[in-house]
Amino acid sequence: MRSSSPPNLDQFLDQLAHEALPGDRLPTIRELMKRFGASQMLVQRAFQGLKDKGLIDSQVGRGTYFRGAGSRMPAAATVLGDTERAKASATGATASTSVKSVLLLRRSISIARGRVLVEGLQRRLADEGHRVLELSYTDPDHALTVLKGLPRFDACVVQSTFKAIPIALLAALRDKCDVLAVDGAALVGADVEAVGTEWGEPLAAAIALLVQQGHRRIAYASTSHPFLATQLGQRRFEYLQSTLPGVELQAITLGMLPHEDYTTRLVQQLLASAGSDGALPFTALVAWGIEDGALFQRLLAQAGIAVPAQLSVVLLGRTDLANEHADFFDVVGCSVADQVDALHHAITARWADAGTPYGVHLTPVVRRAGASVAPAAA
Repeated sequence: MRSSSPPNLDQFLDQLAHEALPGDRLPTIRELMKRFGASQMLVQRAFQGLKDKGLIDSQVGRGTYFRGAGSRMPAAATVLGDTERAKASATGATASTSVKSVLLLRRSISIARGRVLVEGLQRRLADEGHRVLELSYTDPDHALTVLKGLPRFDACVVQSTFKAIPIALLAALRDKCDVLAVDGAALVGADVEAVGTEWGEPLAAAIALLVQQGHRRIAYASTSHPFLATQLGQRRFEYLQSTLPGVELQAITLGMLPHEDYTTRLVQQLLASAGSDGALPFTALVAWGIEDGALFQRLLAQAGIAVPAQLSVVLLGRTDLANEHADFFDVVGCSVADQVDALHHAITARWADAGTPYGVHLTPVVRRAGASVAPAAA
């Protein structure tokens, strides 16, 4: 019986603790147990080790979160934890018309894409000499409380990550900044810049790739939560169902989100769809929402599903995130770098011309080739 946490678990948590912003939540104990094959006691012991180092804290009603002791403070950027320092930074930033103050507000959640995007945008703005304040929030009420003590900013980028942004929060943000941008294709027809992906086009490209490889029975897995981007993808899927001759498209819907037990439930549904002989009713899968590609690959192998020999897999996601493609999966979607570029352009274009029309900015569709697709067996 092991008496200490697996080294890779300790290293993973230590790295998260030194990269996290104040208020970022830890991954759940259940998630870490599955990812590292550790018992609940060992994960809790690893948490206690972080707490002993002063890297995490717990509060009733708020849960366990990082204290942000290792938060980054790049040159010309401001990553602060108290209102007075934020006020001083933002006031100094507006002293010159060439230097802008930007608030990066993201929801505290263990999604790598959001963290990487905010870091990339922060570096981009800081390299141009702008003052940047990063803040994370647990829920809209928390965000509204934090905003009350902050000064005005020249721009704000808000990242809600699968949660609705209440009208009250949008109104408070509009009062606090001249330019408001949302990470995600969520708002249409508002005086807000929105940057994201419409998943219908990547879905169509992924299915076309599989059809070219001879696959005629293809499943598409996605969430049942009604987001604009995924709903547009679902509409494209239904259209393809009725217009692709000789191709059978099957839908798999999951009532959860990528940062929840999504990957495990998807593999369970794949197994449940198999016949009495263990054969799947499709030869290929297009999967949206896989956050941990290595975990998905391991769970498929444990379930006896050989990729790509038995099942070809294409992920809909970010082509430049190693945690998603795991150096194995074919990925069709967008890149975080393109999303950073699009958000940066939306903000700076409005700074240059306040009369620029508001709208949704869709990122280019790109593909990363992997080893998870093979020609369909005869």
